[in-house]
Amino acid sequence: MKDGVVLFYCKDGILYPVALTEEQNSMLQFTAKLFEPLQVVNIPQGPAINLNDKREGK
Repeated sequence: MKDGVVLFYCKDGILYPVALTEEQNSMLQFTAKLFEPLQVVNIPQGPAINLNDKREGK
C-alpha cells in the first residue's frame, strides 16, 4: 500500500476505513493535494490492510 491520504468513517466513536475504487482513491488523492500541506499525526494508529483483499479471499 502506498503512502497517501485515507478515508475513515466514524461510527459510535470507532473508526472504520472506507474502501475506495482506484478512481475514487485517485480523486481523494487529487483533492487532498488542494489542501497541502496536510497535518500528519505522528502516532501510528495500527497496520494498514486492504479490506478488498479480505473480502475477495486473498
